Amino acid sequence: MGSLIKAEFRKITSTRLWWALLIPTVALATLTALGWAAFTSDTFDALTGERAFLGLQVQMEQVSWSAIAVTRSINLTTIFPMIFGALAISAELNHRTITTSFLTGSSRGAVLSAKAIAYAVWGAVFGVAIVASSCLGAAISSDPRFMPEFGQLALIALAGIGATVLWTLLGLGVGALIGSSVGALVVLLVYALVVGPVGELILFAQTDGSHLPGLLPNGSASGFTGATAASALVSQVKSAVLNAGGSLPSIGSTRLDEIEEAIRWAAGTPGALSLGLSALVFAGWTLLFFGTGVLRNRNRDIT
Repeated sequence: MGSLIKAEFRKITSTRLWWALLIPTVALATLTALGWAAFTSDTFDALTGERAFLGLQVQMEQVSWSAIAVTRSINLTTIFPMIFGALAISAELNHRTITTSFLTGSSRGAVLSAKAIAYAVWGAVFGVAIVASSCLGAAISSDPRFMPEFGQLALIALAGIGATVLWTLLGLGVGALIGSSVGALVVLLVYALVVGPVGELILFAQTDGSHLPGLLPNGSASGFTGATAASALVSQVKSAVLNAGGSLPSIGSTRLDEIEEAIRWAAGTPGALSLGLSALVFAGWTLLFFGTGVLRNRNRDIT
């Protein structure tokens, strides 16, 4: 297995695909965070003088609103590691270069497992680059009062890296299942950029704000990071209420749920589940597509 993993790393580093995708990944993450951080800073700065948030006597600067910019940037930019994973097997199947690997490896399962390990590591590399670029972009254009604290950023970063690894493996699984680079890219991009986000918004509206969108691949992936940011921001709102002399029981659980849902809307994850559940659901989708792709290639004709 060790030699197969080394071979996969050699394949990746001997091509230009990894850095050809990493460059626009960093650029898009930085620019997206720049734009969203500037927007959130301007929006919530305009409300600071009113000393109120949803009638709760919460000062705007007491909440790290730029966390929304970081999560928005991460969720959008994961399309690049998804593409990277989608081309892992599909490109080799198209060019028949995977034939040698299947014939010389101990088994097809071992070859595909080695690919999964190698691309999981590279997914983490993309994740670190995405998180770092998103934080940098947010820090540049955000009002310093609205930047998350280190602990909050660390949680969002871990969630972002985890989501990026899973997107990479999900892309790998879809590419292995379809067996065509073009077909895999079309299916994944159309779903991730159009069908998923739009369909989940419609489903959320039609089901009166249920958590059904959070059970879908895109919704659970976005909820992975979005729920982390929403939870942190809601905790800050609660602390701000207490600091202002208010009490949480007087607000009511329904009101707090509405606040959290509003924050999730801002983070682009309406209907998302909690962090743990979102991670489990998205991991389940990843395992489903990757497992199906492995089974499809156990008997695929490679001649």
